[in-house]
Amino acid sequence: MLQQKNIRLSVARLDQQHPLASGNKFYKLNPHFELAKQKGISKLVSFGGAYSNHLHALALFAKQQGFQTVGIIRGEAEYADNPTLQDVQKAGMQLHFVNREEYRLRNDPDYLDKLQERYPDAMMIPEGGSSQLAIAGCAKLAKEINQVKPFDVICVACGTGATFAGLISGLSVNQTVIGFAALKDETLAQRIAHFLDQETSVKHNNYHVEKADFGGFATLGKPLLEFVFDWLDQTGILLDPIYTSKMCLRLVQLIEAGELGQGSSICLIHTGGLQGWRGMKGRVIHLMGKKKWQRLESLLD
Repeated sequence: MLQQKNIRLSVARLDQQHPLASGNKFYKLNPHFELAKQKGISKLVSFGGAYSNHLHALALFAKQQGFQTVGIIRGEAEYADNPTLQDVQKAGMQLHFVNREEYRLRNDPDYLDKLQERYPDAMMIPEGGSSQLAIAGCAKLAKEINQVKPFDVICVACGTGATFAGLISGLSVNQTVIGFAALKDETLAQRIAHFLDQETSVKHNNYHVEKADFGGFATLGKPLLEFVFDWLDQTGILLDPIYTSKMCLRLVQLIEAGELGQGSSICLIHTGGLQGWRGMKGRVIHLMGKKKWQRLESLLD
């Protein structure tokens, strides 16, 4: 797969770290849980799409921790029958479906005030768990990685940008951090800058964002699928269809183009999200055939 020589590539297998809060979700959610317990709050409300990794992790992890949960879902009520939302309902999450227009208000203060009135005893957790609490949690992740090995380059896929900002705030100044934008979002850089502005101790500026949407957030084309199976064949590691697959493909392109220094040690963070494959069944079968889907399905929990 890689033609470039003398680059050491490692994968931080966060997809295997926690059975309920897969990938980076443990680091983003746990600080919210700790604060809720301190305040005596027992209900958590958050936002996501019909196959949201965040809501899936929130529902299952929160149930284990003794919380009630509410999911504000972008989409129609008929989505409740999909495997992701079936899981969250089994974990006790109450679903509230909204149209796309209302969902766009998820960060609007007035809208959040109205939701708070509807759920007066609940804590509101932003989409993806992305808050300053999450950034502090992901800064701990950066320190844990460095305890294993101080890599030259740390790579992570970006959705909301909170994990990326947390890594930046937690790594050493001589390390490079690359965020791979998995969706077309012109506000990502501004949002990351805002997150970092709130972390007054951050002096790290050796970071940048690479475009890695490959057509759009939930777009899964044949070249990306072929890469996923090629990667699986060579490493034994299944990548998720939305984030880590796009990061790894773009990183391989950068390495093969000679855009990363010879002798670099690179750590890729596998942020989990493998349950998201369940929303791609039809697409995989259409592009790659039933046997390929059966292979993927056999690797999913």
